[in-house]
Amino acid sequence: MSQSIKMKATYRISEQDYVNAMDLFAKFTPRALLVYGLVVTALVFLSFFGTQVLSGGAIGGLIGGLSVVVIGRYIISPILVRRHYRNYKALHQEFVVEIVSDGVRFTSPTVDGKITWDQVHKWRQDDRFILIYPMPRIFHMVPKSIASQGFDLKALTDGLMQHVGKSS
Repeated sequence: MSQSIKMKATYRISEQDYVNAMDLFAKFTPRALLVYGLVVTALVFLSFFGTQVLSGGAIGGLIGGLSVVVIGRYIISPILVRRHYRNYKALHQEFVVEIVSDGVRFTSPTVDGKITWDQVHKWRQDDRFILIYPMPRIFHMVPKSIASQGFDLKALTDGLMQHVGKSS
């Protein structure tokens, strides 16, 4: 017997879910990758073809930049995100997501809000989550695991694609 497709599902966000979603949030956009690639290319060029002072500065910039990215993203950020999750008790509640005709509704014991399609700034997804941004740095996370409840993830992504555009 096939499961019926639903437009409503419940979920809880675990600490690891939050860490993984923040990793998706911090994923470099193609534009950011292009800018970083150009900067790295310029620094590599200067390290080989610049004067001794420029070459030393470029090598220092490459080492320093790489260190900041690696330490910040893979060591400091997960620690801070886990602390944020533990301190933000509203994240521990059960959430309900529902696809409605003009957007997406999120409810919990303390929140009831709808984001209409025209209020969605952007959206992003990977194999585990869909992040819906009403503002550039604020998002609602929808775990794709809710598909096991019969939730129609395709209807959600199709609605986002139709009304907001391509996933960033």
